[in-house]
Amino acid sequence: MEQRKFLLCLILGLLATSGPAKTVNADSPFDFYYLILMWPGAYCTDSEYGCCVPKYGYPSEDFFVKSFMTFDSSENTAVVRCNSDNPFDINKLDSIENNLNHYWSNIKCPRTDGVNSWKSEWNSYGVCSGLKELDYFKAGLQLRKNADVLSALAEQGIKPDYQLYNTAFIKWAVNQKLGVTPGVQCRDGPFGKKQLYEIYLCVDKDAKSFIDCPVLPNLSCPAEVLFHPFHTWMLNTTSAANIVMPH
Repeated sequence: MEQRKFLLCLILGLLATSGPAKTVNADSPFDFYYLILMWPGAYCTDSEYGCCVPKYGYPSEDFFVKSFMTFDSSENTAVVRCNSDNPFDINKLDSIENNLNHYWSNIKCPRTDGVNSWKSEWNSYGVCSGLKELDYFKAGLQLRKNADVLSALAEQGIKPDYQLYNTAFIKWAVNQKLGVTPGVQCRDGPFGKKQLYEIYLCVDKDAKSFIDCPVLPNLSCPAEVLFHPFHTWMLNTTSAANIVMPH
């Protein structure tokens, strides 16, 4: 339910100054993807119910894929829920399940196995991508890995350590690694400050190449933002499951 609420809020935010999301045939065009990466430390500190260890075990201490969204810049609208005869099938993702658990994770409370999140993402955007289900999720995971935003920030001295960092400097740090400028979204943080929450990267239709964003939604961040730490001990749990860390 929370994931569905997130997707609805995200779409509404993207379309604040445009028309409704476009529902199209599966072969209808879109212009690019938004790869939206979420920093879990911000989610944990500002979520109404905190954050929980997913049922499958601990996620990575890194940025997660939040969404891999198809977008039409000519109409400034997300391309969603295309007519498709490819319903979500979790069994098709067996080969990448461990990576999904770590890097396309759902840490909401109460604990979840993440399947509904992936199903919602596929039914909303994956069916519009023209990719097979496995290829769509593999592409999102590979792009997250290639971006390696946490390392890009660390290389410029930006670390999740409660310190304030210049928002423009955060964008510059990502640009130094990827050659494109991201969008940055913040949310309420401790000490009355705003904190780094999401990184928006634009991806070409080939689902492989980062591009300069043709358009960005109305993202909100002050000139300086707090970068909150994230550690797995911040996650609420009554039992832990062990899974193998991916290479």
